[in-house]
Amino acid sequence: MPPRDVALATLPPLLWAIAYTVAKPATAAFPPLLLISMAYAVTAFVLLTPWRPLRTPLWAVVVAGTFGASLQSALIFSGIAQIPASMAILVVQSQVPFAVLSVWAIGQEKIQIRRLAGIVLALAGVAMVVGLPDAAGNIRGSLLVVLGTVSWGIAQAVVRTFSRDSGARLMGAMSAVATPQLLAASFFLEKGQVEALTTASVTDWFAFVVLAFGGFAGAYAIWYSLLLRYRVDQVAPFVLLMPVIGVLSSWILLDERPTLPTIGGGLVILAGLAMVVVVSDAALRPKN
Repeated sequence: MPPRDVALATLPPLLWAIAYTVAKPATAAFPPLLLISMAYAVTAFVLLTPWRPLRTPLWAVVVAGTFGASLQSALIFSGIAQIPASMAILVVQSQVPFAVLSVWAIGQEKIQIRRLAGIVLALAGVAMVVGLPDAAGNIRGSLLVVLGTVSWGIAQAVVRTFSRDSGARLMGAMSAVATPQLLAASFFLEKGQVEALTTASVTDWFAFVVLAFGGFAGAYAIWYSLLLRYRVDQVAPFVLLMPVIGVLSSWILLDERPTLPTIGGGLVILAGLAMVVVVSDAALRPKN
């Protein structure tokens, strides 16, 4: 990657880590499905250009929007509401091996034995974090986050293979798919939406703005623009910045002090991910 793209690739994990941190208190003020439906509505309004037809097949947009936006976010943010933000940020790193596996499964990119070993190690680290004694009461939340990363990995394979639009336009279209799906899910599965909207504080709304514009519209527009030009295992290493930034921001903003076992499980995740994403083939080049 040229230096400009390297600099761009550092922004999504930075924005995601901060967004996950501020989402923790925001999920206490808003029902999680309502919160993310509003975030996707803002993203669609900002990024979607309906007067310009999409070049990506409609079915691919719907599949990517369902798995990579509505389902993924519903699972992850429902999990975040039940577990510490720092733990959620560690567990969510399993999205990298799931993305690599998904792209390999559809024959878009090759996978090596080293990467398979790294995937096993990373998932073992996830199991360590999920199974920690202090997480036992919140294991359902941790598993929801893991399922969300599986859904996200499927979407990355679809985007990498079938998208023909810019990252911003694609994210706008995916958000337009996700918004009504999540609103319907919130209507049937949650309660207290009107009360939440009328009683939310200025701080709660500020957290929503950070989440919508930073963690959704900004971060994903940059991410998908890079994913359309580079291999998944070229872009994915930058996600490894999330644990460092996320644990620090959770400590500073939420006073969530990571325990030594949590840090240990996180290090195992990072070791496995390093095996997954370090590319030994010097001939790998961006997708034209």
